[in-house]
Amino acid sequence: MKPDAATREHLLGVLAELVARGGAERLLAPPVEPTADAFPEPYQPTRAGVAAVLRRLLWHAGIDRAVETDDQRHGAPPTERKPETRIAVTRVGRREASFVVNFIGADDVVGTLAHEVGVVHAVLARSDDASPYRAAEVSMIAGGDGRDREVDPDRDLARGSIAAVYVGLGVVAANAAYQQYSQAGRFNGAYVPLEYEVIRAGYLPMSSLAYLLAVQAVVRGEREPVGLSGPQRDEVTAWLDALAGDRAALRARLGIATDAKPAARPAVVPFDDVEPLDDPAPAKTGFRWRTHRGFAGLIVGTVLGGGAALALAHPNATPFLVFGGAAAGHVAGRRIRVPRCTACASVIAPDATQCRHCGAELRGDIARLSDRLDAEERLEVDRE
Repeated sequence: MKPDAATREHLLGVLAELVARGGAERLLAPPVEPTADAFPEPYQPTRAGVAAVLRRLLWHAGIDRAVETDDQRHGAPPTERKPETRIAVTRVGRREASFVVNFIGADDVVGTLAHEVGVVHAVLARSDDASPYRAAEVSMIAGGDGRDREVDPDRDLARGSIAAVYVGLGVVAANAAYQQYSQAGRFNGAYVPLEYEVIRAGYLPMSSLAYLLAVQAVVRGEREPVGLSGPQRDEVTAWLDALAGDRAALRARLGIATDAKPAARPAVVPFDDVEPLDDPAPAKTGFRWRTHRGFAGLIVGTVLGGGAALALAHPNATPFLVFGGAAAGHVAGRRIRVPRCTACASVIAPDATQCRHCGAELRGDIARLSDRLDAEERLEVDRE
């Protein structure tokens, strides 16, 4: 849903506040694009890999803070078909920014972390003093009053997604705000359905970020969006057309001088001291799901019954042979036990402790797939 007039005014107000506190240079610089040139460090879905991405994002944003990560991963959440990345900044100190890592997914990790780096800037630019002049003096250094700053969810999260645009990370943040995936679902006993999944990262709707990116492009004098996914590019293009004649008014609203020129971004040089990325990730948790061959037996019995009916060429006997064969095949198939891994629905050995297909640690047996969530909850209670 496109932001209404009140929402657009609020977005511009926060952006103007960030410009007033930090200057217009970062907003006028070209947005960072999701390319290997902008992120040259190697990546793996590990704590060290996440730390390397965060370090690069902070560098792009012009934030001089080291990265501290608290690894609290416990495997994929059992309630999500495509688990999304869960990493959040918790504290910003004078020399470091602290992040908690709960899960590293196969989604847009860089874009998700771009929102968190925006939150870091929002914390640094937060006014904790009643005097606007004193606040402006200390706001851009965490701990300027002698203390670290914890993230305030009510004040910093939505402003953080706006700040991601301000510091040049708006393109990667917008791409993560609306992600579309299609993948094979879980085996339901008969077939594997195709599932469609949408993941929304960050703290603002994608449409709000698209509006802000269009505003940034207009004040920079640009007409073509770059680096955006399909839905994001369509919305930014529509806003560019709507705002085509508003460059002077937008610059005045944001407090940007009419003669201010777009800045150039510094050349990206790979970090030469990135720590090894091969720290072990926690294994997925699964169970041995005691399925059977009832459906396969039903199909085989139906085919055999139909074949017998054709061979006998007795019309009156055909329904009895077909339905009787199907029933007999189903009963026989239910007696054939086939354990499957609940994490990937692959057939496994009856006493397997680890799935050889997806690597999940098998923590017990369940009779029905619907029992999986209850079993996961019991494991979580035992772990706590």
